Amino acid sequence: MTQANTLVSRLETYRNWARLAEQQTGKSAVQQCREILALKKMGGQCGISDYYWYKLYDSDYLLGRGHEDYLGWRLHTEFSLALNPRHAVLPAWDKFVFTLIAGESGLPVAPIRACFHRAQQVPKLFGLHLKTKQAVGDFLRDPSNYPLFGKPAFSQQGYGTAYLAGYDPTSDSIQQLNGETILVNTFLDRMDQSVDQRFHKPECGYFFQEPLTLAPEIQAVTNWSAICGIRIICLNGPEGVVPIFAAWKVAVPPNQVDNFSHGKYGNLYAYINTQTGEVGRVLDRFWPEAKIIQNHPTTGHPLEGFKLPGWGALLDACHAAGKVFPLMKIHYWDFALTNSGPIILELNDIGGLDINQSGGRGLLTQEVRSFLRRYGEGVSYPWISKL
Repeated sequence: MTQANTLVSRLETYRNWARLAEQQTGKSAVQQCREILALKKMGGQCGISDYYWYKLYDSDYLLGRGHEDYLGWRLHTEFSLALNPRHAVLPAWDKFVFTLIAGESGLPVAPIRACFHRAQQVPKLFGLHLKTKQAVGDFLRDPSNYPLFGKPAFSQQGYGTAYLAGYDPTSDSIQQLNGETILVNTFLDRMDQSVDQRFHKPECGYFFQEPLTLAPEIQAVTNWSAICGIRIICLNGPEGVVPIFAAWKVAVPPNQVDNFSHGKYGNLYAYINTQTGEVGRVLDRFWPEAKIIQNHPTTGHPLEGFKLPGWGALLDACHAAGKVFPLMKIHYWDFALTNSGPIILELNDIGGLDINQSGGRGLLTQEVRSFLRRYGEGVSYPWISKL
């Protein structure tokens, strides 16, 4: 697509958003433009996309202090970089490193049945050591090893992950949770071919984890075995851990993973009370095209007001983990709520702050602004001093 075509497409998107916003609030396009211009003067530097994604055109929807609490998408990465120095974030990118540190520190991590890694020796924590692709192939062709959850050691946004339900020797293929199949040899290509060079580094290895079983309370809501993860954001200062945002990613069949990705997979995103674990607003995509979902789309189970099980234990794990990774001043945790309690799926260095703000509450509360001024790297990111 040429630059001109891209511009035309973007303008059409904006016009469509403006029409939807006017239908929802009665505000004209001119009034919306005035409000967008006013946003640029606030510390969060919100722009056009932020205005529509977070429904900033509807004051009745917003919680807290409203518009001034929102952080624009242009600052999302810088927000995390200012709090998490580059020398401290390897555990958030390499799950091999994270699992070793977290597991030996007593944090609740997912059990690993086997790992593919070309090192001569790995800790026993990583289960059966598969040193070659041939060894991985032999492992995958043994029906007694299933089911498995496969995950690259270095991967973001779900690249390369798969729920492996069983092996079919007649076709030499692996059956996946969503009903699809993949040839063993095709799967083995993942061991040394990157799905996306930005987010997936196959040379760091591959994990085959014990499949986690959902907490029965959640299984009753979704009637689907895919893990529905909790994303919880915690400030991590010398005074201790402070959870500031929490959300529940609800995987909807036939999806094997719970990635939201602006709603393109059909999964849902629910906002959680960080103190009680109670579900608040549930969305199916970003505004202004979003809908607030009251009931699960396949089971009909009510969602808003549902209390997530094991919430106290999850918060305890967040507080304990703050001391394990003290140099990272903001933690983006992904948890699974299982039949044996909360299990850490991964620690992230840079979180998807767009989805965390579309539920009506902005990130730049007075508490967060104060934390940024105290612990953020203000020399490289001078906008912090203007908050």
